[in-house]
Amino acid sequence: MPKRIDLTDEWRHSGIDITWTPSAQRLDFGGWYDSFVGLESHSFKLREFFDALGITEKDCFKAFKGSTSETTI
Repeated sequence: MPKRIDLTDEWRHSGIDITWTPSAQRLDFGGWYDSFVGLESHSFKLREFFDALGITEKDCFKAFKGSTSETTI
């Protein structure tokens, strides 16, 4: 089941949305501004996304080390 988060400004007039689809190992990015103008969406396989940003397996292990199931955004 895909999970989505929205990162918006204080008034929700502008923002980006990120959707994670585990079954496809895919991140989808979209957005909007001025409440209605959509931005072109882009998709990455998770590995492609990590590679594009230089995120290593070691970085992932470090991020999850000592983490709990609770996260905040």
